[in-house]
Amino acid sequence: MLLAVPVYLLVLARTSETRSGPDAQASIAGLKIAAVVGGPALIALAAWIGLWKEKLWGWWLTVLTDLGLVAVLVYSMMDDGWHNIEWDVLVLSVVGVIPVVYLLLPPVRKCYWKIPISAAPADCIGPSLRSG
Repeated sequence: MLLAVPVYLLVLARTSETRSGPDAQASIAGLKIAAVVGGPALIALAAWIGLWKEKLWGWWLTVLTDLGLVAVLVYSMMDDGWHNIEWDVLVLSVVGVIPVVYLLLPPVRKCYWKIPISAAPADCIGPSLRSG
């Protein structure tokens, strides 16, 4: 989604309807500014590739970018003070925390951190199968 929006906005900025409309320069400039979403989209794409390949850097990049997104949303929500909380941004903030919670679950974290299971002494595994 993050990749599709900037591409759509750049294509929209180049259409004949946008170029011939009233106040075309301002519309085109606004669409190009909105296409700046492409920067975070590239970071999200890199994080997705890292997660897909089960790389630790992909896990870290995803956790950090999601936490950054949540921080921006919380700041946006609290911008007007405690008594003027924007509830729609609160919902977006909670939804933004869900991937971080999922990535911090022990089975998921172990998958990306490749935590080896410590070797147990032979005696604690069970009785020996040695005969005699």
